[in-house]
Parts: sequence; structure tokens; C-alpha cells
Amino acid sequence: MTTTTDIQNIIEKYKAGHRYFLNLDFDKGEKLAGQILADTTFDNCCFSVDFSETDFTNSKFANCNLKCCDFSNCNLTNTIFENCSLESAEFKNAKIDGTTLTNCHCYGQIVTLDKTTGELETYKDPLVKELYDNIPEFSKVADHLNDDLLYTVYGELSLKLFDDIVTNNETTDFTIKCFQFFNLLGDRNDENIDNLLVVGIYEGLYANKKCNNIARQLLTGRNKDIYEHWMKNGNIRAEY
Repeated sequence: MTTTTDIQNIIEKYKAGHRYFLNLDFDKGEKLAGQILADTTFDNCCFSVDFSETDFTNSKFANCNLKCCDFSNCNLTNTIFENCSLESAEFKNAKIDGTTLTNCHCYGQIVTLDKTTGELETYKDPLVKELYDNIPEFSKVADHLNDDLLYTVYGELSLKLFDDIVTNNETTDFTIKCFQFFNLLGDRNDENIDNLLVVGIYEGLYANKKCNNIARQLLTGRNKDIYEHWMKNGNIRAEY
């Protein structure tokens, strides 16, 4: 265990063989750039530090407040961030092969590191991410505050779809794209996905005859059968 009051002492301790630093507190914009701190663990530390171009290969940040830290151009290969706060942390052009974020937060939301862009993003349930990828128009208007809550996001889509159907005289590209996505999911023949579509989406449409007509027109195969079955036999009063 190593504690220190001068940030430069971290390098001195590292060169002397120390690889575990506990309870460090540097939050005044200190700079520790272009250093080698590979294979090091930082535990319960508070940093607001310019670490740019530093090598943290195989290192670990656990239970740390890393608000406003600059990890730009760092080597973060196989680096672990666990139970860390990452508000306004910067990872531009960092090497992030094998970098993992576990239970890390930004403004109260769980975040992950986009391995393509190197940017922090809120955690998304895999089926929520797939939804946004297939229907980017919805992603643009969603508030993204509940991207980890699968049924909440799909419920929001159901409201948007209902409004789109009942307020337009013609079937829009957005509505068509939604049902194409529902067919894509439903064709996987997965009971959990079927339940998501029924509870998350379809039950929000059943009360409107126009919605039901369009759904039966655009859904195909087993997806249409499932829609009609729960429209007639579910707990939601349907207008069909």
C-alpha cells in the first residue's frame, strides 16, 4: 500500500517497485502525462488529472473518482475500470483493446466505452442498442435516460409508433421500419422476445383499430399470428 502527497511521487514510487496506490487525492488539475504506469492498481483514489499519453497497460482503477481525467492517447490495453465515476473523463485516441468498464457511472448512469469511437456512452441493453441501430429516427428523439431498461424503452417506442399511426393519413416510413424490425426480432422464435413485443409494443396499439389494421398488414408469419392472438385473448381491450 502506498500513499503520497505529491503527484510526482507516484512516478518515484513506481520506479521503486510500488504497484498499488490507495486513497490518493489529486483533484486540482494536476498533470502526470507521458509516463509509464503499467501493471498498477489505483484503489479508492480521487483524480482530476491530465494522464494523457501515459501507459496504463494491464492496470486497474477500482472505486475511484476520475472526474475530468484526461486519458487521451493513453495506452489502456487490458486496463480495468471498476466502480468508478467518470464524469467528463476524456479517452480520445486512447488504445482501448481489452479495456473494460464494470459498474462505472457518469452523472448517475452506467456507462460503457464505445470501442469504435473511444467515447463514453450510457449502457444499453443489447436489444435496446439493436433497436437504435435499426430505427435511428427513434434514437434521435429518445431521452436515453433508461437505455438499460428494456421494457421502458420499448414502451416509449410503442407510444411514438401509436402517435405516428393515428396522426398520419398515410403509413409513414417510420411505421414501416418499426414493423420490419418487429418481424426481424420475432423471426428468432424466442419466447422472451415475443413477450417483449407483446407487452412492450403491441399492447400499446391494441386499443386503436387503425393501429391493428396496419400491424396485421405489416407483420408477417408467426409475428402476425402472435399479434392477433393476444389482441383477441389478452388483458388489453382491443378495437379490431
